[in-house]
Amino acid sequence: AEDLPHWILSAMKCLANWPSCSDLKQPTYSGFERDVFKTIVDYFGQMKEPLLTFNFFDVFVSVLGLLQKHSKAVEALQISCLLLPPENRRKLQLLVRMMARISFNKDLPPLSESVRTRTLMVQAFSRCILCSKDEMDLDELLAAKLVSFLMDNYQEILNVPSSLKSSIEEHVVHVQRVQVKYTGADNDTTFPAPSFCHHISTDEFEYQRATGPQEPLAALLEEIAMNKEISVKEKKKKLKQFQKSYPEVYRVRFPTPETEAVLFPEKSKQKPPILMWALKKPFQPFHRTRSFRM
Repeated sequence: AEDLPHWILSAMKCLANWPSCSDLKQPTYSGFERDVFKTIVDYFGQMKEPLLTFNFFDVFVSVLGLLQKHSKAVEALQISCLLLPPENRRKLQLLVRMMARISFNKDLPPLSESVRTRTLMVQAFSRCILCSKDEMDLDELLAAKLVSFLMDNYQEILNVPSSLKSSIEEHVVHVQRVQVKYTGADNDTTFPAPSFCHHISTDEFEYQRATGPQEPLAALLEEIAMNKEISVKEKKKKLKQFQKSYPEVYRVRFPTPETEAVLFPEKSKQKPPILMWALKKPFQPFHRTRSFRM
């Protein structure tokens, strides 16, 4: 329940692996990648707390003084990130990896006309990665500096240090070998090996496999339909392009012409005003009058 939704994961994979989108078909209209990127930015922007959490704000700020010493900064961030809740660490790993891949992907069309892609990544996601409850406590430039360092070295930082990993593995092996003997029991009971997998039913797996790829498309269609910043003409154009590319997804959202027409309410045609003088007197028959001749 704490993991990212399937439609956000699919959208992130789409941009990270552009143009090889395994979950989605190739888009056929200009600006598709920008709409997907905006959907991702909006999702992470609505989080109530940054991924590095308010509680560890001071911890990560203290690491800023070590950025000049690369190895020490990497080691400090490795340990600090291990303190995060598992779901935050997972989301951070997926987000930073996507940011790095987008920054170095030359095949991806520009996501902004005025800002370089790398700068756009830092500006778009800095606050959802690191910020404080009191916004005055941290300069935005310092947050951008930490996020840039994290993006450049995420493969090292988000890995468990080898020394710590060896120590934990030895401890786990020791715990598994510990035998607990209960009073009156003849046999020794051994702690079972820890389980890290969450099992799901076959029906649930088939449902996720069938609906997963369509969820980001449905979210994108909803974003286009509800966008009030574009003109009616542009919205109709994008909806038409989307309908041509993904007719099944479009049919679910707009099953009838009436459901589509709700987005574009027609202006009521005003009827011409009724002449008031015609209502004052009843209709009188025409009487021939005597003509005057000169």
